[in-house]
Amino acid sequence: MASVWRLVPPRFAHFLDGEGSRSLGGRWHSPGGRVLYTSSHLSLCVLEVYVHIPTEERDELPEFEALRINIPDDTSRTEVSLQHFQQLMEDADPLGACQAVGDEWLSRGKDLILQAPSVVVPEETNVMLNPAHPRTRDVSIIASRKFRFDPRLALARR
Repeated sequence: MASVWRLVPPRFAHFLDGEGSRSLGGRWHSPGGRVLYTSSHLSLCVLEVYVHIPTEERDELPEFEALRINIPDDTSRTEVSLQHFQQLMEDADPLGACQAVGDEWLSRGKDLILQAPSVVVPEETNVMLNPAHPRTRDVSIIASRKFRFDPRLALARR
């Protein structure tokens, strides 16, 4: 089984339904769809979450839950190559271009996984899951722990 990581507020730790992404959308899907965002490594997950914490809230970084999630190795996937990703990022509307790729993946419903480079660290991989896919039943949380950001990541007041 493949293992991925997710970092979420504790109250959402046991939900793998992608409901949290429905209203705002995300890098790889437009508002209205449900996608579960994960990363190949916990360290990448930390960076992905940190860049979305508003600067004014970084003085008091919240507690999260780190989830290790197993996905069957034989799960079908759509992969965005680094070259394709770079082309998407050079588009006049890079967010819209990425969302179009993800929306197409989601609407096809064929693959459980959309695997794509991270904007934060393009050499590393984010793994998005389609919660509506039948193979979601084979996805499971295998470990969970409290996660606190290192206090050195908080902004120092001057």
